[in-house]
Amino acid sequence: MAMALFFLFIVCLAIFDELDRDTFPDQVDTPKFPDRFPPISDCEFMALCPPGTRPEIALRVRRIVSEQLGIDYDCIYPSSRFVEDLGCD
Repeated sequence: MAMALFFLFIVCLAIFDELDRDTFPDQVDTPKFPDRFPPISDCEFMALCPPGTRPEIALRVRRIVSEQLGIDYDCIYPSSRFVEDLGCD
């Protein structure tokens, strides 16, 4: 029984080793921050915000996030997520 399990384990390792690693999303290289979030102007930022968003508040929040996290102001998007995109945790 133990020998059969060991053989099965070895076969599984061999199969896994042959798989194309591009099929595993967690092992795909993600672009670096500047490539994923190229600089945008305030007008482009506001165009990406939901309708009804007050520009003075949205741009103030953008400025505060930029200053507090040390990230370039122009690279903050309305869809930026603190942990996944901006690296906060």
